[in-house]
Amino acid sequence: MKHLLKQKKLFRAIFWVWALVIFILSSLPNIPTQKVNIWDEPFRLDYLEHFGVFAILGGLFVVWKMDHSLRFNIKNNWYFIAAIFLFAVIDEVHQIWVPGRTFNPLDFIYNMLGLVAAYSLGPIIIRGFVKK
Repeated sequence: MKHLLKQKKLFRAIFWVWALVIFILSSLPNIPTQKVNIWDEPFRLDYLEHFGVFAILGGLFVVWKMDHSLRFNIKNNWYFIAAIFLFAVIDEVHQIWVPGRTFNPLDFIYNMLGLVAAYSLGPIIIRGFVKK
C-alpha cells in the first residue's frame, strides 16, 4: 500500500480526471432525484452523492500531496484547497444554466462537507491502512 501512495503522478492524473467527471455529470440535464423518508421526513439521496464525490476528490488530493512520511500539510496546500472549494461553488452555480437543474445551497453544503471530511479524516484513514 505504501508503494502505491508514492505514485504521485498517478494520483494527480486521477484527481484531474475525477474533477472532470464531476463537472460532466453535473452538466447533464434533467437528472431525477431519489428521496427516502427518515423519521417521516423526505431526504434526498443526491446529498450523499454530493458528499461522496467531493470526499473522493478531496481524498485524491490528500494522497497526491502527502509527503513521504504520510503527512498532509494543509498550510502548504491552502491555495489549492481554496481552488477546490471554488470549484465546488462553480460546479453548483453553473447548474443554473443546465436545463432541469438548479443551484441548490444544500448541494453546495454537502460538497463542502465532503471536502472537509477528506482533508481532516483522509490522512488519518490512509495512515491507518498503511500501518496494517
